[in-house]
Amino acid sequence: MMKGNLIEKTTAWERFNHWVLAVSFLILFFTGLGFLYQSLNWINTIFGGNHLASAIHKWTGLVFTLSLILTLGSYFGEAIRFTSEDSKWISSLGGYFSKEMEPPPQGKLNAGQKLFYLIVVVLFGATSAFSGFIIWLFPDSRGLILFAHFLHNISYVVFAFAVPLHIYLGTAANPGTFRVMTRGTVTAAWAKKHHGRWAKDMGIE
Repeated sequence: MMKGNLIEKTTAWERFNHWVLAVSFLILFFTGLGFLYQSLNWINTIFGGNHLASAIHKWTGLVFTLSLILTLGSYFGEAIRFTSEDSKWISSLGGYFSKEMEPPPQGKLNAGQKLFYLIVVVLFGATSAFSGFIIWLFPDSRGLILFAHFLHNISYVVFAFAVPLHIYLGTAANPGTFRVMTRGTVTAAWAKKHHGRWAKDMGIE
C-alpha cells in the first residue's frame, strides 16, 4: 500500500506481534542468563529473586511460544519461497562484504531474512520452546530433562549470536530499516535499493 512517497511494508498487527516476540525473548534471555551461569545469578534479583524469576521465565515462555506461532501467518509463506535471485543473494552474502558487488533484486523478504526467520526464529525458537516445556512439565524424568537442557542451551547460544547480528543489520548497518518495525513504512528509494523486486511488484519504477 502506497502512502504518498512511503510504502507500507508491515501491518500494525505484524509490528505488534514482532515487539511481543522481541520483549518476551529479552525477558527469557536475561532470566535464562541468570540461571545458566552461577556468576550471573545476581541478574535475577532484578526480577525479584530466583523463585519469581523462574515463574516469570515459564509464563513468558508461553507468551513467546504463542507469538512465535502467530508469526507463521505473517512470514512463513514468503520465507519458504526461494528463487534463483535468493540463491545469488546467498552466494554474494548480500553484498555486505563487498562495496562493488550489487546483490540481486529481492522480494519483500531478502534471502538473509528468510534464512534468519526459518532457522533462528522458527527452528531454534520452536526447539527452545519445546525443550522449555519439557523442563517445566517433566521435572522428574532425568534422561528427558538432560536432553531438554542440552537443546535449550544450544538454542540459547544460537540466539546469543544471531539476535545481536539481527539488531545490528536492522539498525546501524542499514539506515532506514528500523522504521519498518516502528512506523511500518519505508521510502520508495529504500524499497528499490533493498527489495527491488518487491518494489517493482508494488508498481515503483
